[in-house]
Amino acid sequence: MAIVALAGNPNCGKTSLFNALTGARHHVGNWPGVTVEKRSGTFDEAGLAIEAVDLPGTYSLSARSEDERIASSFLADPAVDVILNVLDASNLERNLYLTTQLLELKKPMVFALNMMDELTGRGTQVDLEVLAALLGGPVIATVGNRGEGIAELKAALHKVATGQDPSLDPSLWPPRVTYGEDIECEVRRLAEEVRRDEKLTGDLPARWLALRLLEGTRDGLEQARASHASQAIQQQLDASRRFLEGHLGADCATLLAERRFGFARGLMKEVLTTTDGGSRTPTDRIDAVLTNRFLGIPIFLGLMVAMYTLTFVVGKIPQDWIAGGFAWLHDAAAARLPAGELTSLLVDGVIPGVGSVVVFLPVIMILMGCVSFLEDTGYMARAAFVMDRLMHLMGLHGKSFIPLIMGMGCNAPAIQATRTIEARSDRFITILVSPLISCSARLPVYILLAGAFFSPFHGALAVVAMHLLGFVLAIVAGKALRMSLFRNENTPFVMELPPYRLPVLRTTLLHMWEKGSVFLKKAGTLIFAGATLVWFLSNYPGITNRTWAAELRAQEQAVQALHLPEAQEKEQLEDLAFAHHGRIMNSSLAARFGHALQPVFRPILDPDRRRPEAWKDGVALTAGFVAKEIVVGTMAVVHQAKAEAPEGQEGSPLQQTLRERSGLTPLTALAFMIFTLVYTPCLGTVGMILKETRSWRWTGFSVGYGLVLAWLLSWGTVVAGRALGFA
Repeated sequence: MAIVALAGNPNCGKTSLFNALTGARHHVGNWPGVTVEKRSGTFDEAGLAIEAVDLPGTYSLSARSEDERIASSFLADPAVDVILNVLDASNLERNLYLTTQLLELKKPMVFALNMMDELTGRGTQVDLEVLAALLGGPVIATVGNRGEGIAELKAALHKVATGQDPSLDPSLWPPRVTYGEDIECEVRRLAEEVRRDEKLTGDLPARWLALRLLEGTRDGLEQARASHASQAIQQQLDASRRFLEGHLGADCATLLAERRFGFARGLMKEVLTTTDGGSRTPTDRIDAVLTNRFLGIPIFLGLMVAMYTLTFVVGKIPQDWIAGGFAWLHDAAAARLPAGELTSLLVDGVIPGVGSVVVFLPVIMILMGCVSFLEDTGYMARAAFVMDRLMHLMGLHGKSFIPLIMGMGCNAPAIQATRTIEARSDRFITILVSPLISCSARLPVYILLAGAFFSPFHGALAVVAMHLLGFVLAIVAGKALRMSLFRNENTPFVMELPPYRLPVLRTTLLHMWEKGSVFLKKAGTLIFAGATLVWFLSNYPGITNRTWAAELRAQEQAVQALHLPEAQEKEQLEDLAFAHHGRIMNSSLAARFGHALQPVFRPILDPDRRRPEAWKDGVALTAGFVAKEIVVGTMAVVHQAKAEAPEGQEGSPLQQTLRERSGLTPLTALAFMIFTLVYTPCLGTVGMILKETRSWRWTGFSVGYGLVLAWLLSWGTVVAGRALGFA
């Protein structure tokens, strides 16, 4: 099997090509930083099995950030047979900088000139034959998201991987980039010292290592320090730097970069022909409005409100269908299965627990479809640019806004996306504030409580307010962290704005399905397990009490002996069953746990001490530590929501139960929503924080400050609301 590594700048379309080559369906987006770790897939070409590895985008091989280190390390691995260098044709000059470094690896290479439709759309033509001759490998024109050029690309990869064309052997080619006599002389001297260690030059060219040493890359210097010839290498490196910087008037990294950019500019002039006069592009005209300093933020907020409004209006239709399906399933199971603990687990635990979460599937899929659409158009990068000034308030820059935006879907990948941030302090601040962004898993809790305690209009405002509050809290917390624990570091940053593109419907639908399938998978595993656990805790030991069961049967027989009309008898039997379940619930393990937590939550969820059901809040919020989706399912189980809504009332059965029997008020429900927004992230996110920070201390800090902040904000909301006369 041949191994092909896909390398290129962020947002050049690597993942689109990877999906087209391998048939995978990984997420693609029209902004940098979508891929932060390597992925692999396979395909066959002319009998040869090829493993394609999609690497994080990188502008150079200097490996300043974690994702660049991953890409740089893998490309230098001797196991890589061919490098597929993906070039954004619409931004060729900048992309060629990385190419100059890849060429120095002396590995077989194929070049994919991606997004060719955008280049030709501008009236620019490229001479592919000349470009291939100058780069030393086949150049294939592609449009990754439409699958154009993929067959030719596979054929070229097969040809290079099998060595069918000796003229493509990179070891026979002279260096593509020459750095001038002074630098080349020092590179040769340094390379001679590097060759003293056979291990260093066993798999990589000595010239490559010498250039990395002159650039001062961290991994290059570490390799040199670990060598037995480290003293000789360091002496020559110091001498070369002194000579070059003294004679050429700049540091070595700058001198090398100037030469590489010069090569890229020269190459552009050789291969590109532009017929357009360089007039203002459509992207420029759209940007003049969307990134306007006065209009940018109002447009962004307007789009967010429109997106959520569309989500809830359209999503309500399939939501009703799913709710009806689970109601039918509940009734069918209750009517046909024999009475017993297993039936109770299914009817009172699994069906209401899983059903109350699955009902939000359409809303989440539509919301993620809208976010994917905005990403693919290129607007989300503009949103980061517009918010850049706001991000400076928290001591960060627009690049940190991208993980925060991703956090609207799920906090865990958002924290992983911080790998694109170079400075450690910026990265850690972004990691620590990301859980404050309201993820899609919290959305069902907002919708449930907003629908139960507010009018449709005020409920929609409350849901939007929760998301805005998350961003405000992230800004305030970021500023506090910058002023206290991360005072000393701040890095300059230039935001990259990709060109606008028309989203591909297939990509948007795939993204919706990915989010939906993840949600369903959680519903089928984690939420199923959570509902089962919550049922056990909320039914034992009372469900095994034979005296209570006998009393219930006697009461049911007494009602049946009255020979009441069918509807009236059914209602009385249901009331008896609910009273029996309430008796079991109030003596259960969950009740004992909830009562133990009750003093903690009383100031925010039961300030008047008049709620006998208040202990159930603590049970639901504690279950949310595993996954926020479980909060709603837990509430459905512990509140024993009826399967059917009473005639003439709106809302789901659980919403009606909360409104009528839980004792929550609009004010305490709002406090519940705020607590859900802020308190400790789910178990998966905590695991990701530990993985990315590699520190139990910072992970514990993230959990601890979230709990304290959630309690204080919720309590402050209740106190302020009561002072203003709200209940």
